[in-house]
Amino acid sequence: MRIHSVPVGIANAMKNMKHIGISGLVVGFIALTVAIFQDNLREAIGTPAKPDPTLLELARDAGKQLIADKFLKEEDQPSSKPSAPLDPVQASCTGLGLLAMILGVTSWIRKEHIRVSGGAISLGLVAIAWQYILLGMVIAAIIIVLANLQA
Repeated sequence: MRIHSVPVGIANAMKNMKHIGISGLVVGFIALTVAIFQDNLREAIGTPAKPDPTLLELARDAGKQLIADKFLKEEDQPSSKPSAPLDPVQASCTGLGLLAMILGVTSWIRKEHIRVSGGAISLGLVAIAWQYILLGMVIAAIIIVLANLQA
């Protein structure tokens, strides 16, 4: 027996999943918490910093750079910059935010409460764009302070 061309076992399993939106809200709150405290998390899981180079190492590097600049002029050599390493905290924040948005959209498609679905989507979006939101709030605070100084 099939319901709308979906096997009965899958249809029954989908009926039992009633709280996809709530799951999206929980994942969104976790993503937002990671976004807010990402500097502290980086510090907690970060690798120890490299020690400062000694004067001998600095002089050796400067000498190598001087020789390369003055005598080894290779203009055909393309400058390939090494790619930045993937930040695990930022990647987890983005992944959790996307998961919250996907769960919110899925709960909206399944006709769960629209406020729960919208909350999950918006929490995921805020977690992904947290740095830009902070930048916007700083710019708004500066504008407010400057507007009040002129009055």
